[in-house]
Amino acid sequence: MVIACPCALGLATPTAVMVGTGVGARLGILIRGGEPLELTKDVTCVVFDKTGTLTRGEMAVKDILLLSDRLAGEPKEVVGEIETSIEKASCCGSNDRVSVVLEARQKAIEKVMYYSACVEQSSEHPIAKAILTKAADLGILNRPLEDVENFEAEVGKGVKCTVDNVTVHIGNRRCLAANDINVTPGTFDAMIYLEDMGQTAVAVSINGRTEAVLGIMDHAKDEAALTVNVLQHVFGIKVHMLTGDNFRTARTVARDIGIPAANVIADVLPAEKIEYIKQLRLEGEHVAMVGDGINDSPALAEADVGIAIGSGTQIAHEAAGIVLVNSKLTDLLVAIDLAKTIYSRIRLNFMWALGYNTLAIPIAAGIFYPMTHTALPPYVAAFAMALSSVS
Repeated sequence: MVIACPCALGLATPTAVMVGTGVGARLGILIRGGEPLELTKDVTCVVFDKTGTLTRGEMAVKDILLLSDRLAGEPKEVVGEIETSIEKASCCGSNDRVSVVLEARQKAIEKVMYYSACVEQSSEHPIAKAILTKAADLGILNRPLEDVENFEAEVGKGVKCTVDNVTVHIGNRRCLAANDINVTPGTFDAMIYLEDMGQTAVAVSINGRTEAVLGIMDHAKDEAALTVNVLQHVFGIKVHMLTGDNFRTARTVARDIGIPAANVIADVLPAEKIEYIKQLRLEGEHVAMVGDGINDSPALAEADVGIAIGSGTQIAHEAAGIVLVNSKLTDLLVAIDLAKTIYSRIRLNFMWALGYNTLAIPIAAGIFYPMTHTALPPYVAAFAMALSSVS
């Protein structure tokens, strides 16, 4: 009875899981128990969010495409200044007329960025930070920003509010359509131009009319291409990109890091991300979702394994079974390899425990007693049992 103690069988799984989670913690991978480990080893499809996951999340306003000079006429004194300058320039050469036009356009750009900075001054969104940084570069933040009223964030579309009795909308095509914005000719052409260069196009509308399109660039992480390549060609795992950004921008980023265009799902709302994860699971895929934002949290919870980026939001961390504390995508490869290794170790532990009991129990029962006339002492059985548990 002593030698048949099933301690080895009972310790086979928890010991391996404890060691595995400890190794993961030392490597900057937080694993919440044995279930995420077990599910990770079977992953056949990894779905990435784009912004802040595959990209750095360090957005910057690269281009400002002005759609009109209407804002250069606000306030009235500016109109007077420009008209006076034009009258003077008419007596001079074409260079002076060009400088007047450039001055008017610069005033309009500054007005666009001023309103945008007022809208985004309290936001933590990466696009908001990019707009505020650009406003600072232009010297706009050297003066106080107006407080906003009636602020409303429209999920998957943009934001809107009132700034000093001026209605401002900042967002994508959905935002323009949902708020019946009067689209200035050239708006969509400007957005397509920026998107084809891999930028996120954001339209700024003042008093119900588009005035400018901002091109916001966010570069892919240095290790993104390596991670995607190893997942696809070493582990044989399918890779998808799921993003609320437009398809042109998403396709450009995907092309640069090696994700097939057919696996790029763009312009989706948070609820649509959940539906896409469900569809993949219905198709028989074991899905891991990798994300960092609040909007990714429902999809992280819906996937077989939710994996959150360490630099992401607390809500994303809570929804995930694994957290990449160091925010390195290559840690995803380590997590998958660790899960496979731990599972192999668990199977080896079971084989060792079963083999030990299969061999030791007959010996303890006296199978060799007729030949040796010697029984196995209880203290030897206890020692053997303890040795099997440790090994």
